[in-house]
Amino acid sequence: MSDQQTAPPAPAPALAGVGGTAESVAAEEPGAAVTGVAAIPGPVDAPGAPAHPVAVQDPVLSADPGAPAPVPPPRDRRRLRAALRWTSAVLVFAVLGGATAYAVTLPRRTDVPGLETPDDGRWTYPALRLPKLPAGAPRAYAGDGNPGGVHYADLRALLLPAARGAKVDRSFDGKDGWLPTARFIDAFEEADRKGLAERLPQAGLRHIAARAWDMPDGTRTEIYLLQFISAPYAEEGRFDMTTIAELSGAPIKVLDQDWKRGMTFPGDMSVSTYSEDKPRGREHVRSAFIVSGDTIAVIAMSKAGTQPAVPFHQTVLLQSQLLG
Repeated sequence: MSDQQTAPPAPAPALAGVGGTAESVAAEEPGAAVTGVAAIPGPVDAPGAPAHPVAVQDPVLSADPGAPAPVPPPRDRRRLRAALRWTSAVLVFAVLGGATAYAVTLPRRTDVPGLETPDDGRWTYPALRLPKLPAGAPRAYAGDGNPGGVHYADLRALLLPAARGAKVDRSFDGKDGWLPTARFIDAFEEADRKGLAERLPQAGLRHIAARAWDMPDGTRTEIYLLQFISAPYAEEGRFDMTTIAELSGAPIKVLDQDWKRGMTFPGDMSVSTYSEDKPRGREHVRSAFIVSGDTIAVIAMSKAGTQPAVPFHQTVLLQSQLLG
């Protein structure tokens, strides 16, 4: 926390424009409104944007696009594979733990084609507001004023609200709005839960805020915000959750090829998006891991058959804005 007790609350930074059916509103003051309908980047990269991919492919997830789709291993082999992953976690982290996803940036509204016809399957979200900060506390990306990327705002207020028309799962509210760690761990494959239960406390996990909802078309969305004691510990937690553990229902995942490359987010924020590899089960699972200073957002979206990319990417962009 800052020692300047008399300093006024830091103003909210102007969020990158991601207009939908209405213009985006820059948050000039704490609590200012932000539009809740995001546009999905088109096929043209933003001017001056880097050409490299948004995420470093995890070695255990790499796949040759021309090779036959892998067949998911039997349950007993999954347990063996999980045991081997957790046993080697410390050694692997020493080599790869520092590798993060490349930064991604929201393009300007004028750089996104097709905004005049937002009928691409995107959802409508309520108006978003950045929460006020304690007196003298800087925002996560306030430069020298907050080099550790600490989120001083209440994490529960940084959760993306459910899209309009959704049925909210109130069981995710938890006690006083905090989700028990064990409930979050249940979102992963059974063979990975014991390892996560041991590793996350070691990585300095403080608490978890979560929200989940179901859309009329059967799409299930779950968002978890995990706050750690520092940004380096958050990066370690991301490594555990993306490299040596798998979300339930998606035992084999690959980088999301539908995600538009060449975008960047504020500061050191990084985004990795994944899609369940074929052959899939009854549902298609897409997932994202957003590292924003001391906080990680985990987004899982699933739907029977094929999960469309547009509402998934829209949800990732809006949650990233709230964390930035």
